[in-house]
Amino acid sequence: MSEWVKKRVSNPYLRALVLGLLDIFYIARLGLSVEGIGSNFLRFFEAVGGIVWLFIKSLVQIFLPPYRLREILKQMEIAGWQSIPLIGITVGFIGLVTVLELDYQLYRVVGNIDYVPGFAGILIFREFGPTVVSAMFSAKVGAGWSAEIANMKITEQIDAMELNSVNPIKYLVVPRLLASVVMLVALSVVGASFAFFAGWIIARQNFSFWAYYIMMSKFIRLTDLGTLFTKALVFSSVVPITSAWYGFKAEGGARGVGEATTKSVVSSILIIILLDFILNTLADKLLKIVLE
Repeated sequence: MSEWVKKRVSNPYLRALVLGLLDIFYIARLGLSVEGIGSNFLRFFEAVGGIVWLFIKSLVQIFLPPYRLREILKQMEIAGWQSIPLIGITVGFIGLVTVLELDYQLYRVVGNIDYVPGFAGILIFREFGPTVVSAMFSAKVGAGWSAEIANMKITEQIDAMELNSVNPIKYLVVPRLLASVVMLVALSVVGASFAFFAGWIIARQNFSFWAYYIMMSKFIRLTDLGTLFTKALVFSSVVPITSAWYGFKAEGGARGVGEATTKSVVSSILIIILLDFILNTLADKLLKIVLE
């Protein structure tokens, strides 16, 4: 099967993804029945369809009153301000490790470390800023949102809302969606800034601050900054919608809350990685078209 994929799939990104999935499938030893495989596919499509449908309904509710500005600001504080320490520490250390590893590898292979800031800048602004920050956002903020909504579902508070003609999507999902859109874009910029300065801490043995900045600016283009904002904007809807969907589906007491939280975080990160792959592929295609 692997040989067939190598011969038939021409796109290198898609080929690597399919081969990786085949390896995982092989490691699992196919310990599934036909019925089990079918039920897993059905659950997968149910989750995808439910998340997309919830996203569409949430977009509609955004433009309908009441707008609940106070709740939006509250969720922005939870999603943004309280996440800065985790984002800063995580992405900062990733910036440290990236510059340190690039310094070692370029000196070992090329014998020249002048390009370290440039390569680090491309990784920081195209990947670490939006993608890693979104994954950490899912682990911290998304888990809390999912647990909160799941607990409300199990304790029948959401049923009480519906009996009182309160739309749960308008009341619970929309404020979190708007807060996520604003704050995840801001956190991506903050994370990239932390990685930039943390990388310079390692690179300052060989570069002054201005030399580090100028060399990085020679590699970074407006398209790279546009990629950061585009990815952050696309990823921003994944966490609140996925967390809310699994929260609404929770059942079975405290155990159901834990399962909903785990599923929402895992699913959010997988969706973010998949969307990152799709956006990179599209960007690569568009770049080739422009250059040709």
